[in-house]
Amino acid sequence: MTKVAFLFGALLITNGLVGFFLSETTSVTALIPAIFGGIIFLCGLVSAVKESLAKHFMHVSAAIGLLGALAAGGRLASTLGADDPNRFVQANLGAMALLCTGYVVACFQSFRAAGKARREAAGKE
Repeated sequence: MTKVAFLFGALLITNGLVGFFLSETTSVTALIPAIFGGIIFLCGLVSAVKESLAKHFMHVSAAIGLLGALAAGGRLASTLGADDPNRFVQANLGAMALLCTGYVVACFQSFRAAGKARREAAGKE
């Protein structure tokens, strides 16, 4: 799961940097995806380095991913009805929402598989 955290963290950081440097108007809020990505990446890094904390940090990163998906999705929904929408901002928000949702789905699948393996191991003893 740490590799997945590294991948999605790097993609979200890239999304934030693209939004910041390629937008017509420079706004610090364009870096929000990079902040979420940085936290997810750091959680993956701590999980890789400190095995005893991996479970906790992966759950924290999943929660951050869920918050990112909800925040980006909500912000995107609020811009869809605008009179003069900024398509670049909408695309950036959509990318963040998709990346965060994909990460949460990957976390959920991994957590289910780990729980199933743990239950099977407990049943064999």
